[in-house]
Amino acid sequence: MFRQITPYLLNVLVLFQVLCLNTVAQAQSDDHNDSGPLQVGYAVITPTSGTANGMKVFETFGLRAGSQTLQAGIVPVVATTSAMVFVNMSRSLSRDVGIALVNPQGAQVQVTMTLRNEDGFQVGTKFVFVPLRQQISLFVSQLFADIPTVPPELTGTLSITSESPVMIAVLRFRGANFSTLPLNNLAPSSSVPVIAPDVGGPGSVILPHFATGAGWASEIVIINNGSSNLGIRVDLFKQDGTPLSGRLNHQSGNTFFNPLIFPGAVFTLAPRDTNGKSRF
Repeated sequence: MFRQITPYLLNVLVLFQVLCLNTVAQAQSDDHNDSGPLQVGYAVITPTSGTANGMKVFETFGLRAGSQTLQAGIVPVVATTSAMVFVNMSRSLSRDVGIALVNPQGAQVQVTMTLRNEDGFQVGTKFVFVPLRQQISLFVSQLFADIPTVPPELTGTLSITSESPVMIAVLRFRGANFSTLPLNNLAPSSSVPVIAPDVGGPGSVILPHFATGAGWASEIVIINNGSSNLGIRVDLFKQDGTPLSGRLNHQSGNTFFNPLIFPGAVFTLAPRDTNGKSRF
């Protein structure tokens, strides 16, 4: 009997060693792909169970610069058809404002951008078309580069209006440094529509700007502020609306799940180093 059991025990031992090696290898992997290509898009957080009203979400968006990480917080925004943001551009001081637009609707949307100086006088207008389920991101200086009435040094406002509700994120840049700018919503809020099967819908949240690769990274924090357990899924999309594959929490993919976030608990989804730490 001992001779019959020995091969079985050996197989179990080998399998156990393989599993241990795989676990160690996974724990030692680094999710960051700083030398890889930059991928940009947006993230959709969908509640799968529990009370969506208790789900609070925000993102930390950052760039590794040497041994430091430059970062800014991005909070979810409601879908809107009219908004206004502060603009401060200066070519000599490397000042600019970055705008990210997500069209969660099922049809292309036209967005009108109207730029005014600090006295409220209109200096330029641009029309941007955002295809369905897609995202665009650009600097205000790039958007109005071909309009001669827009000066290279300008402080003022940018009005954003659209035919259908869009999601907007705004970042203020000063050289390599950046920070989040508030968005003044001037229209009634709209809920997130269904983006794909089991993705989006009422109670869902869209983070309009997500980046990974080339030193950039995004960390998504989900807090259960409700009184019951919360289940969520996070889906990443490229600018063209196709799935964006990344590596977060030592897992690769474009969809990530957490079926059980206890009341008062926090779930963080981020690229992690060999010690399991996020840069932020």
